[in-house]
Amino acid sequence: MDETSLRRALERALEEDRIFELRDLVLRVGLESSDRMWAEVSCVNLARHRNALVKGDALAALGHLARRFGQLDRRRVQRIVENGLHAHHEYVRAQAGSAADDLETYLAWTLNRPGRA
Repeated sequence: MDETSLRRALERALEEDRIFELRDLVLRVGLESSDRMWAEVSCVNLARHRNALVKGDALAALGHLARRFGQLDRRRVQRIVENGLHAHHEYVRAQAGSAADDLETYLAWTLNRPGRA
């Protein structure tokens, strides 16, 4: 899927709140988008979604972006990943943990993880 098609598909899925498609598309954004800024903003926005599965997949996609691009806007991304690490939903916490691993590995960030003093 080219960048334009990916953007349109994500926009349609958001408008119609199609959860299954949002989950697939946010991961594709993380793995395929060539526009880091758009991808980052899209993933951060979806990491605030009401559905825990969409939220978790968006967090995982942020980790993919860190690995692929080697940079993210720390002010935009760190807090949302840290919030995910402390989420009530187990899936969100697990995906945030995966993203945190990538941020620490590829961007040399230190995140506030549960149980870490």
